[in-house]
Amino acid sequence: MNSQRPRILAIDDNPQNIITVATALEADFDFQLAGSGPEGLALAALAPPDLILLDVMLPDVDGFETCRRFKADPALSAIPIIFLTALSDLETEVLGLSLGAADYITKPINIELVRQRIGNLLRLTQLTVELRASEERLRLVMEAIGEGVWDWNIAAGTMVHNASWCRILGLDQSFLAHSLQSFVERIHPDDLSQVQLALDACLSGAAAYVSEHRLRAADGSFVWVLDRGNVVERGANGQPLRMVGSVQNIDQRKWQEAEIHRLAFFDPLTKLPNRRLLLDRLQGALQKNRRSQQFGALMFLDMDRFKQLNDTHGHAMGDALLAQVAIRIQACLREQDTVARLGGDEFVSMFENLSESPREARQDAFALASKILGALNQPFILEGGDHALSYASTPSIGLTLFDGEDDVEDVLKRADLAMYEAKNGGRNTIRVFDQSACSGDWTL
Repeated sequence: MNSQRPRILAIDDNPQNIITVATALEADFDFQLAGSGPEGLALAALAPPDLILLDVMLPDVDGFETCRRFKADPALSAIPIIFLTALSDLETEVLGLSLGAADYITKPINIELVRQRIGNLLRLTQLTVELRASEERLRLVMEAIGEGVWDWNIAAGTMVHNASWCRILGLDQSFLAHSLQSFVERIHPDDLSQVQLALDACLSGAAAYVSEHRLRAADGSFVWVLDRGNVVERGANGQPLRMVGSVQNIDQRKWQEAEIHRLAFFDPLTKLPNRRLLLDRLQGALQKNRRSQQFGALMFLDMDRFKQLNDTHGHAMGDALLAQVAIRIQACLREQDTVARLGGDEFVSMFENLSESPREARQDAFALASKILGALNQPFILEGGDHALSYASTPSIGLTLFDGEDDVEDVLKRADLAMYEAKNGGRNTIRVFDQSACSGDWTL
């Protein structure tokens, strides 16, 4: 086995499923097979894999319980898990994600989809490892001498720095000593208030000073720094006289954090929030509705004739259409609304802060959905290779209201049902979940 390649532990009681995947991906990954949850746990304990492919429907100990046991073991809990399942209902997916699974892939398995998702998760895991290693190195360095050092004479309002502080910001030696105001002017305006709060807490003796903020460098750009310090001298009445601290450039760490966040919560093609971020925002919206007594609405949208476009003109054209769909939906939304891509040609929009009146909330939600319907009815001009294609792909839209008494799973199910009613009703239309009939045109 090539130790340089990522190792995948596949747990499935039907080895043929995994053998097919392993054969197709053997150039990129090494595979280890287990026929049950307990066998997979035992193999992982001997040699932890880089990623786990876990079948939901396993005998004796199912995939959900197996996932719980992996997450309960400190030595194995950080290993990303992708569920493989023939079940496509939302309840199953929500349960798996709540247990800590990183992703879901439905059967029959699309090899290219598996390759892409495994690659994304492994990259995300590597960034997390690098981030933790970077933070540990930072801790050791800061405990020793710190990279940049500052000394603030509080009474005189002056500051003195070492050469490393100047180097972080690209400043020359003339900035080794300057007024406090000169330092304050280098703090990013958006960060100034939180820096002031942290300094006030330290000066009062409530806590040591710790702040992550941006400082303006010599070239006008901003550098993220970790700034830490404490009062080292006080007067007879306890008033602070002198404070010293150190500064560390954390630009790289901030970039890694942003990249981890992007991979974990955003769709790489459309840059929209993914399912995980949508579920988080929907949960937050439900909590806000409990306080405000306002209604919100969830819209499921599926593009008609999308598969025909992929089959006839290739996936590049399909991707180009999805990117334009994302842009058009965003252009129709208000600032407080959210649009997410669930996968394939499925999009979900969440409309927040609607009326306290169900009737008015329905009117507002329907108006937004109609605006989106109209925008997506315009032909799409798709660029691909050396030619452009004009393509018509209309949406099927399902809507449901939600309030503070709802839960995430029920809201998603209702919107999904309404969307399928729109498909069955001839497409290019809007349907709303009706509590009594679960179908029908929108009525006010």
